[in-house]
Amino acid sequence: MTYLLLSVIAVLVVMSLLPIVLSDSLRGEFTVPNWVKNTAGWWASDQIPDSAFLQGIQFLINEGIMIVEIPAEIDSEAAEEIPNWVKNTAGWWAEDKIHDITFVSGIKYLIGKGIIVVEQEPEVEESVEEVVEVKDFYMKVNGGNCCFNWGYVGEEYRFQIETLDEHKGNPIDGVTITVKIISQDGELRHDFGIIETEDGIYSSSIAIPNMDWYAGNILSVTGEYFGFEKTIEKEFEVFRNQSGGSGSGMENSGLKMFIIGITGDDVNEYTLTTVFDVSTASFVDVYDAATASGNGYPSDIEFSSSGKKMFIVGYPDSDGQVNEFTLDTACDVSTASFVDTFSIDNQEKYPKGIAFSSSGKKMFIVGTEGDDVNEYTLDTAWDISSASFVDSFSVSSQENKPRGIAWC
Repeated sequence: MTYLLLSVIAVLVVMSLLPIVLSDSLRGEFTVPNWVKNTAGWWASDQIPDSAFLQGIQFLINEGIMIVEIPAEIDSEAAEEIPNWVKNTAGWWAEDKIHDITFVSGIKYLIGKGIIVVEQEPEVEESVEEVVEVKDFYMKVNGGNCCFNWGYVGEEYRFQIETLDEHKGNPIDGVTITVKIISQDGELRHDFGIIETEDGIYSSSIAIPNMDWYAGNILSVTGEYFGFEKTIEKEFEVFRNQSGGSGSGMENSGLKMFIIGITGDDVNEYTLTTVFDVSTASFVDVYDAATASGNGYPSDIEFSSSGKKMFIVGYPDSDGQVNEFTLDTACDVSTASFVDTFSIDNQEKYPKGIAFSSSGKKMFIVGTEGDDVNEYTLDTAWDISSASFVDSFSVSSQENKPRGIAWC
């Protein structure tokens, strides 16, 4: 009995030296399993090792039944052995002879002294998605053989954009890309807005609408990716047409039309609001080519690739001629003026059709007298004063009065 009293006094002394243990150290809503108290009793009577008792304490802490703050620093002068009074306390607690708070105080003493070590389960942190550092990106416009740096009025200009990682090895998407076409002096031609790549590639095209795009243009591409920005500008040329001559009497932009005939002996110019749609045509102007050149009976008309030279073939007084005119403004007959006449009378007295090669260094004439195609070379492109006859090709087996010629 004297030993029991001394043990209780020792416990009370220790408790007076420890911080106050809150009354919720063992939560009322939880029930301590019987096996834990049994374990404490067996440990107090040296029937099981310290490790077995520690498992029970670990269970109470992990389940939140026992709340014990683990000190950040452990007393360096910790005892090597568990004091007997602690084991006695565990035994009394197993027999329900002391309050839970008293038992918890003893456990806290052992933990604070480093006599027993209890590991608390780490707090579960919210998973954070790994952020990959974006260092840079690579953008390529019209790479390889995908596209050309020129286009033709009335036809498609094509372009392609590629987005790759900084090592240029893997395609990437998600780059914010804006695309514009501007003139050399900065005038906006067309705004594609914001586009998106798919598997790192975006391909598109635009129909070149009219001669306003003639000559130099700039495809401007700006990409932005995680704060990195790049701008690439590609220059491209626009030409009037691709063939340089069709003999059809219609400009290849599809927005202007020219008609000649033997009644008025003049050139009539029309504009179209929709390419190659004659229902949208409206008359603009007329040019008296016969008066300017002295060449009546005009039968066909052709323009140079720039639209700044006009050629009319006719046969005044049964004398085959080609007349050359210059235009101060491309494809605007009101600005035309006569330049020169080239006689083709030795090959064809009644010419009906004329065509040029795309280079402007070859000219072809057909008519109703010779039933053939006559070829001429020009030492200077689009200059009939430098023309000379080369050869003729008969088409009489198929047509004995040819009136038109075209190249495709």
